[in-house]
Amino acid sequence: MNQGLTGEILIILGVLCLAGAYIARSYRHRKEPYKGRAVATVVDIVPDTPDHKGKAAGIHDYYYPVFAYYAEGRLIRKRYYKGGNPCPFRRNQQVRVYYSLKNPELFKLADPGPLKLVEKGLSYGGLILCLAGLVCYLAFASRFS
Repeated sequence: MNQGLTGEILIILGVLCLAGAYIARSYRHRKEPYKGRAVATVVDIVPDTPDHKGKAAGIHDYYYPVFAYYAEGRLIRKRYYKGGNPCPFRRNQQVRVYYSLKNPELFKLADPGPLKLVEKGLSYGGLILCLAGLVCYLAFASRFS
């Protein structure tokens, strides 16, 4: 197999990987129930009683972060349901959140999930394959000039 054909095959495989990454991204966005995106800031850390898991571990105090973010033009300030001892967040830390467009007070932390990893892998793999194919193709073409 010559370098020109190898380059073309690598470019085609790279484009297919990039198309797969685009499909994975659109599928992930379509299936996400919280369509709103925001960057929330931890504005306060409040002490409260631990959850069931904390009580079972014998912990007496849990610390819960309070997030503030802008959603649909208004400021939302809400305590997060998960806490810890020590608190898993620090004051002024910024975190990406997804929120419900119908009820912006419902939010969750932006979790990449396994589909995001597949999307990134396909994107980077596609770019590498396209670049490798381009190098092979240019190496083949330079032999004849």
